[in-house]
Amino acid sequence: MKRNRIAELDFLRSLATLLLLVHHSGIYQYQIGSFPLRNLSKYNNHLLLGAFVFISGYLTARTLSRREIFHLSAFYRSRLLRLYPPYLVALLSFVFLLGIRISSQEMLIHLMGLQVLLSPKYSDPIRTLWFISLLLIFFTFAPTLILSLKRIARLFAAYLTIFMITILIHNSIELLDIRFFYFFPTFAIGSLIGVAQALPVMKTSNSLLGGSLVGFSVGIFMLSQNNLTYIPDLDLLHILWSNLFILSSIVIIFRSSHRLTHFRFVQNLILYIATSSYFTYLYHRPLWRILYDISGIGVERIEVLINLVSIPIVIAFAFILQNLYKKIVERI
Repeated sequence: MKRNRIAELDFLRSLATLLLLVHHSGIYQYQIGSFPLRNLSKYNNHLLLGAFVFISGYLTARTLSRREIFHLSAFYRSRLLRLYPPYLVALLSFVFLLGIRISSQEMLIHLMGLQVLLSPKYSDPIRTLWFISLLLIFFTFAPTLILSLKRIARLFAAYLTIFMITILIHNSIELLDIRFFYFFPTFAIGSLIGVAQALPVMKTSNSLLGGSLVGFSVGIFMLSQNNLTYIPDLDLLHILWSNLFILSSIVIIFRSSHRLTHFRFVQNLILYIATSSYFTYLYHRPLWRILYDISGIGVERIEVLINLVSIPIVIAFAFILQNLYKKIVERI
């Protein structure tokens, strides 16, 4: 069954995709007046990745709750076909085009998508691609819990238990990358909203909007107290402020998105970017490298300009690849 498009999720996904490209463009080396753009880096990072994680959690829950996929094995087959082969191609492109150097052991870990699970003891996650490993971890246990635990309270308790157990694992045997703990709560809440079918509340509740405006302000203020995006010693308060900022931002974006989508052109553009989001995420760095090599420019500031100017090219190429791959998967 083809799922109906949710305009707010498409807007959130397309916004996260554009933030991703700007975030990785190298623009943080500049400043506006006396304000260094690097100060925005951690906020963009949390918001764009948090948006992708929230959407993954929500759509996982809705797909399973609506029984679009009746067997868990079919769900895993669908998700693995969608995520894993493109990830493998991206991994090889990072190694051969971007010159990422990893040992044979680490290469095996990355091929299996285990880099977040086995970090920091056995693996050093590759930039950008680590996020796919994070999603694969979420997908190992969340679908089973969603199908087996019918009540929201039980599912919440299960997520809380997993969070506490993973903290013990991280502290005792140095497994699970620190970023797992920053984004797992957002994934869990996204799936809880999906199970509860509470997305309309996010779009209509004035009380929730008011609370989100307060949470957004508090989140920004608390995250501004240090310059780190992630605190390596598992600071639970920092994780709390990060998720408060992410979730309140998502609610605010949901409520404001309809004001920006009145025109058919804007709606089509949002859908276009949202459709290309996964392949844009995977391949924007290799595509930029190819553009650098073609241009022959090695000046860092010029490379930033190339990154920004070529954003429409990257999205268009990713859109074409995404649709081609979709057709391949549909024939399997």
